[in-house]
Order: sequence, then structure tokens, then C-alpha cells
Amino acid sequence: MTTMLDCIKRCAPLSEAIIDNLKPRTQGLVDYLGAELNDVTKIYLIGSGSSYNAAVTARPLMEKVTGLEVDVVLPNVFNRKSVFDKKALYIFTSQTGTSTLVKEMLIRTNEAGCKTVAICESKDTPISKLGKCFVDMGSGYEEYWYRTIGYVTSVVTLQAIGLRLGLERKVISEAEFDAYCLDAKKACANHPQIVQQAMAWYDGVGDRFKNVRSFLFYGSESLYGVAIEAALKVLETTKTYLGVGYEMEDGLHGPTLGFTKNDVVIALNNGNEDEWMAQGVCKFAKNELGMGYVVGAGTLDETDIPFTPSSKDFVAIEFAPVIEVLAYRLAGTANVPVEDADHSKNHVSSNYVEMHRG
Repeated sequence: MTTMLDCIKRCAPLSEAIIDNLKPRTQGLVDYLGAELNDVTKIYLIGSGSSYNAAVTARPLMEKVTGLEVDVVLPNVFNRKSVFDKKALYIFTSQTGTSTLVKEMLIRTNEAGCKTVAICESKDTPISKLGKCFVDMGSGYEEYWYRTIGYVTSVVTLQAIGLRLGLERKVISEAEFDAYCLDAKKACANHPQIVQQAMAWYDGVGDRFKNVRSFLFYGSESLYGVAIEAALKVLETTKTYLGVGYEMEDGLHGPTLGFTKNDVVIALNNGNEDEWMAQGVCKFAKNELGMGYVVGAGTLDETDIPFTPSSKDFVAIEFAPVIEVLAYRLAGTANVPVEDADHSKNHVSSNYVEMHRG
């Protein structure tokens, strides 16, 4: 049987395939927008769960390369909208293409006469067929509800859309476009090594996690999206531990007042200007609580996970496997079986999944 770890390992080659075929994969969007491509004023990214987290992750690069404001909106928040900008581009992401409220919001946005794009795992899903334009997520079929492939390929697909729009709008040059693609491929090449490193790290520290109550993840810029995805992965996969994701600076305020010795602090650090925050919160956690870990650059001791990100703008590809492996291995520590979709129907969550597919 395919394991969740097998899915984690598939993220890199599938992401690389998206980059290698970026122009063909986004040509339908360019054709759909046509002469109106340069008239787009703003981009809205709508999705829930890992699709929302992927949008938060992809937003910084999309905004930088398109020169457009990019807003990430949860479907139920979007449901309260009373004003629609007909010059904006509305992108709806749903891996299975069956998310009920995402589908309803797509219909509503179509009825408002706006430009809509659907990103799903297949062109045959209900949401794919409703979008005025469809872009393949590149995930293929993923065996587990605990999305690892879908999260990463959603991030890369959204970033790819941003790059293509930026190129066509002449915000970035062809040379800059190629450099971004190379940057992404460097991240993909580093992914397998980080999977192995995360597995080895857990072998060394995993016994410490048996009696903890929560995992608190910190990240800035695109890594904030990875942090909130990490929180979701820990909760849904282990069904035992609480996961919480914080934006790096915001998490230095009230949340620190609630830390206990049963909490684990993990800071995702790509070596940017917020490094001092990542190191500071983990120093506090190490010294006062006992369990704080820096992932990536600027590690503090031998219990951290040191690696130098190969990428500048696609670091999510490199940091995602750390939190995904952590969730996978934590389930084993908690003696919770990590079952694929075909076998998880005996769990109470299957009732929710069926409702979600309405």
C-alpha cells in the first residue's frame, strides 16, 4: 500500500513537472484573458484548508512578479462580499473539486460577470467544469486526505500562474522568468535530502514528543503559509496533538504567555531579516520550556534541523517536507494509524468528508 511518506516523496518530481511545463500548463489562462490580461487590477485567491494555506504561501511571490495586489480569502468570508471587481481575477482552488462552499462562491462570481479560474486535480471535477478557465493542479490522484502533494503542487501552480502573468504583463523579463524557474528547480532538487534529514531528526528526538499537548509553528513571508499548513497536518494526521501556526512577529506577543513545558515550538527560518525572531523564540523555548527547534538557517544546537535553502522564492518546497514528515511520524508515536482514503472510512471524519463533497 502507498504510504503517506510515499506521497511526501512524490511532491518534488510533480512540482518539477509543473515548472518544466509552465508555459503549456498556463497557456489556457493566457488565451482566456486575451486582450484583457493587462487590464486585470487585482487577484483573489479563494480556498479552504490546505488550499487556503497554499494561497497564503504563494501570495508573496505572486504579488511580486505580477505587480498586482493579491488577496487570500476563505470561502465563508468571501460569501459576505457585496462588491465584485469585474477587472479582478478570481482563482478558486480545490484539490478534489468538490468543496461545497468553494463551488457556490465560484457560481456566484460567475453570475457577477467576473473572470474566474478553477485549480483542481482533474479537469473532470465539478469545480473544474464551472471555472471559466481551468488550470491543472499537477497533483494527480493523492491517496491520503492528509494532503501533502496537493498542498505543495497548489503552491507551485499558483506561483507558476503568477510568473506567467508577470511575464505576459511585462512586469518580469524572459530572463527573470527563466531565473525564477531555475530557483524552483533548485528547491525540488533539495527536497529528497530534506525528507531524509527530517526522518533522521525525528529518530533522534521523537521520544520527547510522547506527552506534549501542542506544536506551535512560526514562519514569516511564504513560510507563514507553511506554518499554518503544519498546524493542520499535525492535528488531522495525529488526531492527538494540537497544532497552531503563527506569523513570526505576531506569535511573539500573546501566544508566548500561554507556553507551557508541554508545548513544542518550531520556527521555520529561511535566513531572512526575521531570523532573530526565529532564534529568539526558540532560545526561549529551549531554555524555559525544554523543546524549541529551528528548521533551516541559523540553527542553535544539535537538536535543530539545519539546512541552507537552495531557493529564494520557492522555499515552501523545501520546508514543507519537514512538517509533513513530523506529522506522519507523530502519528506513529501516538499509535494512530495513518490510513489512506480507502481505509479511513471507518473513522468518524468520513461523515464530514461525505458532507464536504456535497
